[in-house]
Amino acid sequence: MAEEREASNAGTSETSQEAPTVAASSWDDLQFGFIGNPKAKLDDRGRLKMPSEFKALIEKKYGKEFNAFYITSREGTDAEIYPIPEWQQHLGKIFAMPKSHPARKKLLDRYNLFGDKADMDPQGRVQMPEELRNAGMVNVDVKVSGEGTFLRVTSLKVLRESVASSPLTAQEEDALSSYGV
Repeated sequence: MAEEREASNAGTSETSQEAPTVAASSWDDLQFGFIGNPKAKLDDRGRLKMPSEFKALIEKKYGKEFNAFYITSREGTDAEIYPIPEWQQHLGKIFAMPKSHPARKKLLDRYNLFGDKADMDPQGRVQMPEELRNAGMVNVDVKVSGEGTFLRVTSLKVLRESVASSPLTAQEEDALSSYGV
């Protein structure tokens, strides 16, 4: 948390001796967009109730009536939830790639297979697309991780297995250190 405060106050001078504060529900104070990783549950119909901290950020940035999202996946094992304006920017980057690029076609194929538009209902729930529900994204505990411009929804069981089976190597630790992480 201290690093986040330092990052959000970088380049500003403090005249007070009080520690700067970061309001967790203020979009403007969080330069990085969606951050955090609350635990949630997908119900038996594949619906996710948007965690309150993310819902507050969405309302602050897009307005209280905003409800338009695009939900997709690269591999079908987790979900990426984009507010539509963020999704459009993401697509712009993909469409800027040459049409003949094989990675572009593979990525679009995956996004098209697993993805669909989803409206958040009045209770703050969004439903996973059919292909993700068929892949097991129903009635499961998940982590909803903020990744800047989008949210990643991962089965808690899958996440635990991934972390346990793939410890960070010394080379990866060195690579992270080179970025100050």
